[in-house]
Amino acid sequence: MRRPVLLASGIAVVTIAAGIAVAASASAGTTTYEAEAAGNTFGGGAHAVGCQRCSGGSRVTGVGGQGVLTITGVVAEEDGPTKLAVTYTGDRNRTAQISVNGAVPTAVVFPSTRGAGRPGTLRVTATLRAGENDLTFSNPVGPAPDVDKVVITTDGTPPTAVPTVTASAEPGATATASPSGSAAPTSTPSDPTASPSETTPTTTPTSPAATPTSTPATSTPATTTPTTPPTTEPATTASPTAEPTGTAALEAEVVTIVNTERAKVGCPAVTADDRLTTAARGHSTDMAARDYFSHTSPEGVEFSTRITDAGYRWSRAGENIAKGQPTPAEVMTAWMNSAGHRANILTCAFKNIGVGVAADAQGTLLWTQDFASPL
Repeated sequence: MRRPVLLASGIAVVTIAAGIAVAASASAGTTTYEAEAAGNTFGGGAHAVGCQRCSGGSRVTGVGGQGVLTITGVVAEEDGPTKLAVTYTGDRNRTAQISVNGAVPTAVVFPSTRGAGRPGTLRVTATLRAGENDLTFSNPVGPAPDVDKVVITTDGTPPTAVPTVTASAEPGATATASPSGSAAPTSTPSDPTASPSETTPTTTPTSPAATPTSTPATSTPATTTPTTPPTTEPATTASPTAEPTGTAALEAEVVTIVNTERAKVGCPAVTADDRLTTAARGHSTDMAARDYFSHTSPEGVEFSTRITDAGYRWSRAGENIAKGQPTPAEVMTAWMNSAGHRANILTCAFKNIGVGVAADAQGTLLWTQDFASPL
């Protein structure tokens, strides 16, 4: 439901929505898009539930994992950055990926509102195109916040919200990247012949993660032998019936370039695996949302654990990460110009690959490649 807020006689109007005071300037106009509106798209378990303190008396829950919410028909007056206020609920800090019109998603951390029925608001700047736009909320890593509504400010001062997260980009997209970038293999020290901007290592040689990037599972028992192996079916491949777009298109292009490079040295092509893709996307999203760049999460979770948790039973695995390269060609060039990254890409024993890309709040892209061979 769209509810324009009109102003008269140059006096600021204050409305109360879901228990939150929202002040508008004398020149502002806003439109509200309810998350539970009938015209929106709910996928993978996302659904509307009652919420006494939410706008319209409902919110959308179940976003994250397979759950996806797309708010359709969000109108912008012109191409360019547009101020949005997302009202949401969450009993703890939650991450959501926000994608505009299917483009590369921006990972955003939504602070806890201290209750699933207690709304809070976060201000986001997204780049929309003139006319109608689709805003998609997801999170491959885990639960996203429940979404109550999105308010778009078409002119003047946006609704007040703290903290502020800005995700700027080119028209029709949600992210851009800086010209320079960095890349790191799972734990191999940087190549001394490569540019420092492309080979920033993620760990020091004395750290536990500083073992070779692609070694047999038996070489590092603590991280390469799952204590409770998942009982899943054999590896499945990601073979979409339609031409990929947005994030999927970027990821697919990386896979294509990887196989081109492997063919040059006589290695068989690697096949995209849904579980490795999930692990890679999740790590890129987590790095983007929590502002770190490492193969190991702040809690100490290593790449081998992420692959295992995604359901892939493996005998050999490796990972490359990178930050700042705006295109698949540029990130692959950075990786191929570093001995450690190149070794992962050109390891003939690898059978499967997963690629994930996400944008941080500044629009910088973070890339992850996960390679593995099944047991």
